[in-house]
Amino acid sequence: MSLTQRARYALLGLAFILLFSIAAPGATCAESTVHTGWIKKPTEAQRKLLQQSLSVTELTKEIERIAAKESTAAGERRQTEDTLRKQAAAFDQKREQAGRVLRAYYMGERDMLLQALLSVRDEHSIWLLFDYYQFLFRSDQEIWVTYSEQLKYLNQLRDTLALTERELSQVKQQLIQQRNRVNALQQELDTNVANSSDPEAMSRLIQQFTSYWQNIGIFEVRRHFRALADAMHKLPDFVKKSGNLQIDGTKYTITIQEEELNQFVREQDPIFEQFSFRFQEGSVSAEGDSAGLSVFVQGHYTLESEPENRMLFHVDRLMINGLELPDTTRSQLEEEFDLGFYPQRLVSFIEATDVNVEDKQITVHLSMKW
Repeated sequence: MSLTQRARYALLGLAFILLFSIAAPGATCAESTVHTGWIKKPTEAQRKLLQQSLSVTELTKEIERIAAKESTAAGERRQTEDTLRKQAAAFDQKREQAGRVLRAYYMGERDMLLQALLSVRDEHSIWLLFDYYQFLFRSDQEIWVTYSEQLKYLNQLRDTLALTERELSQVKQQLIQQRNRVNALQQELDTNVANSSDPEAMSRLIQQFTSYWQNIGIFEVRRHFRALADAMHKLPDFVKKSGNLQIDGTKYTITIQEEELNQFVREQDPIFEQFSFRFQEGSVSAEGDSAGLSVFVQGHYTLESEPENRMLFHVDRLMINGLELPDTTRSQLEEEFDLGFYPQRLVSFIEATDVNVEDKQITVHLSMKW
């Protein structure tokens, strides 16, 4: 066999090996980590255990968040205490200076200087004493102003320290409550897994779902909430252009139909193509599928006046693939993604006075802000 033929066969063999390594599962050391969704169809018993596992995972994450908040609050307390000690030392000096000034006025020293000024007959001496008297008066005034400012700042530091102490105490209490909650839930989960028909298989299923949730699921949920927050930010412009704002003297009314909202959000982001928003008595819900993830969100609106007039959306239920997320996750998503409606972005001089959600329609009543 010639050298050329040997080279040709070697190349063909190498190509065959490469093709086989690509086609055969597990043949390469690096598998794709892209998930298209949670494809398992759990039984009712498995679903309950997965629900408990999801709650444990999310509550554990909440504990980590609270612990970080506790660490931050403790650091702020130490910094405030250090600043307070330094300011207290500086304040003692200013208080001593202010005391000397006060004693000087009380003992009549400044009056004697004024009398000396009035009794001098020489014009040059008068001006010298007058300049000295002005300098002394300004110096006294500066001491008093500085003393007052430092006293005010010192009191502010004390108030800040007291507030930080209260916040730290609340955070510690939250941390204890959540740890007790997750420990009880974890014990219940461990018992239920041990009592299941196949504990090893159930443990593997929980591990698989936990991995899917932490690497794919939570990011998909956040992506949906971010897209919805962006859409709600543009809702005032939609109301302006759609003619949904009715004016009657000093009263304004916004009426949005269920189908109008669905069309609006789908125009904002294709992620909502398979989603449907529903208005029901007192609640708003959204349900759909995206990238193998089934999402259900339900909540309600409340009117808030501080720091500005707004309609805040509160998430009452959040379900992923039939599993309900705990209250801590809902609260965190509410804080991170603003799904509220701000009437003053529509018209600067109006404010919402009432919001009414009924079947297939939401109505917002507004009035002029005086």
